[in-house]
Amino acid sequence: MSQRTLANLILLLVTIAWGITFSLTKGALAIVAVFPYLAVRFLLAATVMVMMALARPGGRNKLVSFHVLKVGFALGVLLFLSYALQTLGLQSIEPAISAFLTGLNVVLVPLLAIPLLGLSASRRTWIAVFTALLGLALLDGVAFLSHWSLGSLYTVGCAVFIALQIIYVDKWDPGIDPLALATVEIITVALLSLITTLFLHTQAWSPISSWLHPMVICAVVLNGLFGTAFAYWAQAHYQQKTSASYVALIFTLEPVFAAIIAVIFFGEPLTWSLVLGGFLIISSMLLADDSL
Repeated sequence: MSQRTLANLILLLVTIAWGITFSLTKGALAIVAVFPYLAVRFLLAATVMVMMALARPGGRNKLVSFHVLKVGFALGVLLFLSYALQTLGLQSIEPAISAFLTGLNVVLVPLLAIPLLGLSASRRTWIAVFTALLGLALLDGVAFLSHWSLGSLYTVGCAVFIALQIIYVDKWDPGIDPLALATVEIITVALLSLITTLFLHTQAWSPISSWLHPMVICAVVLNGLFGTAFAYWAQAHYQQKTSASYVALIFTLEPVFAAIIAVIFFGEPLTWSLVLGGFLIISSMLLADDSL
């Protein structure tokens, strides 16, 4: 098996893991509160990622570099806001819809790059935006903004912050070691989730019995280890071993896997609006990615 084939398979596993996280998180949120869940998930992921980062030759110097810590913290704040909004949104919308709305970050990157980086938008970008808006309208009902749920608005906000995080990774320093940077970001998300938990009285810790529920254990362990620690390690290690177009295509499948898993294993209804809206959003993601 060639290195490129192996890289594509590993990144496909990452995409499947990301797809599973939506349904697992939705299940866990019926038992525990949002920010304690995020704190536990990301503390677990941060612990594993620190061990992976330190295990490499020169790993300690890469991880504790002032520049890495500074940029990683700033990006971690954006990442925390994206995960917080996505998880808050999952309280009231279905996993498949959450995944498709989160995928809008691909369309938002070139759109936000216009004011932030002074870039111009191509005709292809504007077609992608229009296609995404049609998909949004179908996903949350043909009436569109007149009855949009708060969960949908939270999740679109999540997509905005993911897009900002992607833009600023490229703007601030593309030469930073990716695993060290991702580790600092995840540590930041974990600490901010813990701090938010301590300051929000409505997000009190659930009883120990709730955390021992099989759904909560699966969500924390699978999302923390595979959906976060393994995913970021695999991106850092394998993304450069394949082409940008393959990576873009593979990652575009994330909401597709999320929808399939939610429908087959978690009983989410399969409606014509979900299928058509999801198809339009996937199409807008492909249109917006210049590497394809």
